[in-house]
Amino acid sequence: EFFFIDLNNTTNVILIAITAALTTIFGIILINSVKNEVQRKEELQNMSDQLARANDQLRKLDNAKTEFISIASHQLRTPLTAIKGFVSMLLEGSYGKLTSQQEDALNKVYVSNDRLISLVEDLLNLSRIESGRMEFKLAPAQLEKICQEIMDTFLIRARDNKLYLDYKKPDKSLPEIMVDGGKVREVISNIVDNAIKYTPRGGVTVALQQVAVGKGPGVIRVIVSDTGIGIPQEELPYLFSKFSRGRDTSRLNTGGTGLGLYVGKQIIEANGGKIWAESDGVNKGSRFIIELPIKQHKEILERWG
Repeated sequence: EFFFIDLNNTTNVILIAITAALTTIFGIILINSVKNEVQRKEELQNMSDQLARANDQLRKLDNAKTEFISIASHQLRTPLTAIKGFVSMLLEGSYGKLTSQQEDALNKVYVSNDRLISLVEDLLNLSRIESGRMEFKLAPAQLEKICQEIMDTFLIRARDNKLYLDYKKPDKSLPEIMVDGGKVREVISNIVDNAIKYTPRGGVTVALQQVAVGKGPGVIRVIVSDTGIGIPQEELPYLFSKFSRGRDTSRLNTGGTGLGLYVGKQIIEANGGKIWAESDGVNKGSRFIIELPIKQHKEILERWG
């Protein structure tokens, strides 16, 4: 405090010290605040560095896993393909006539070997997708022809299972589309295969439709419907997830890795299309819809064309 006496002999007090003290206090608070902020930033940076190192380690482990799957799958595919070839020759009688018991045993070997080959192909496709090595070759393709060939492939199997297999083509011919026909065929084949596998009675229908979208040329839809075990509503959102086996596989004792639909979704989307599933519930069948553009998107053509 400062005291001074004015001309009227009045004592006056100026609280200069208080103002200075407040300034000093705020100064201390400000310095502490800055110091604490610096410490927090250093702690956050340390945490960020640790997370970055952990993520880098996880990426390396994931890459190693993908590489291992790829190498192992390639190594497995060669002997499995050889087994399939030799079993086929035995069944055809190339090494002499078989007894009914031998033929039955070889048929079981053939089916089991086919499942292993399918599993290996799923793993190979997964490794290609995750490593970004999946390549696509776009070329004009006729979905009508592709679907007809698929129907011919599964017709005998459907009959053996006492199921109908119907093919509903549109009234007029569909236009060609720019896709990787081989990979699209794999996806449709997998869906038809699943439809037969998960349909204990009734049958499967494959239908083609041309659908208008806005003012453009539209899309072509492939719809695979079955009268099988259906899909619970709560499982539909996860059906195309990696390793998802949404259907009640235990009830029908079916195999599979849960990769087929995931890989199929990646393939269809890479070709500029969409894929989804619909079902009215358990034991009410299901529908799988693939939608492919008639006129391919520019970015797809630039990437894969």
